[in-house]
Amino acid sequence: MKKIITAGCSFTKYKWPCWSSYVSWFEPEYNVVNVGASGSSNETIMRLVYNAVNKWRLVEKVYIMWSEVNRYEIVHDKIDESLKRDETVTYSRWDSDFDWNTFYGGHYYKDKHEYYVRHFQNERQNDIRTLERILFTQMYLEKHNIEYKMMCYKRHIIIHDQDKMTNGQRALYNKIDWNKFIFHKDFGGLDEFTKDVWPDQYNKPDDEHPLPFAHYHWVKDVMYKSDIKCPDDEYRKLKEWKI
Repeated sequence: MKKIITAGCSFTKYKWPCWSSYVSWFEPEYNVVNVGASGSSNETIMRLVYNAVNKWRLVEKVYIMWSEVNRYEIVHDKIDESLKRDETVTYSRWDSDFDWNTFYGGHYYKDKHEYYVRHFQNERQNDIRTLERILFTQMYLEKHNIEYKMMCYKRHIIIHDQDKMTNGQRALYNKIDWNKFIFHKDFGGLDEFTKDVWPDQYNKPDDEHPLPFAHYHWVKDVMYKSDIKCPDDEYRKLKEWKI
């Protein structure tokens, strides 16, 4: 069966259904495979996408929701269960395709993460790295004749004001096909959409992730701009969804 690949961080795959879960409602002829993972950096997202294209046949479309630019990953060639005693990132996962264990979101020891942020992290460099990963992914998908759309989970992920860019950053930005992006209003993402249209759809104060009802409407109203609603009983379940 023809496949759609979806990728992103916890706004794409979480402990409740996210936007990826509703793509098949609008494209039922496809099998939707979600390779998203909570805490993913944009490097992780990029790799998950191109690996999925390499791994599976009949991939025809890809939808990506990019994440925080300052996230990074830690990779180990072996699994060491003792590391989890002081783990502060979301989780780790063994990747059999690359034969390594990935820790998502940052270093699993808090003191080492703080040291990295203090001495090695550069936000401008991370902004540029994100543009590089977007451009690489676009070029890769186009090389394989795969349709794609890209999104951001929040507006701040990408700087769009060219007056705030360096010459190199601006040149890179202008190589990206921004017509392939889906935004809410002025470069907004799923988070801004939820706050603007469905502000009650958060599990606050404990969680900043939009609930399934907002994800469904993101797919329906923003991604597909569709007038077709799901059945009333399903719609009611979505609106009343609780943990």
